[in-house]
Amino acid sequence: MTTATLEKIAPQAKAFIGALVAFLTAIATALDNGSISAQEWVFALIALIAGFGAVFSIPNKPPFVPEQEPEPEPVAPKVQSTSARAKQK
Repeated sequence: MTTATLEKIAPQAKAFIGALVAFLTAIATALDNGSISAQEWVFALIALIAGFGAVFSIPNKPPFVPEQEPEPEPVAPKVQSTSARAKQK
């Protein structure tokens, strides 16, 4: 797969994964008694569609990265000459 292909499917990839997780969760619950009835298949398909729609409707946003202020550059202490010290006295 090329980068261009991955960029095209990336917005939908999270929706497919969300739908698959919802579907498999419904199937796992349905298999509790050893078989899956028609009603449980319908429930699993509804979970698949709802999972896809719920995740797909949320827009992809870049992660929040707080701005960091640059650290101020250290200022060297002022050194007074002996003549300046004498004037202060």
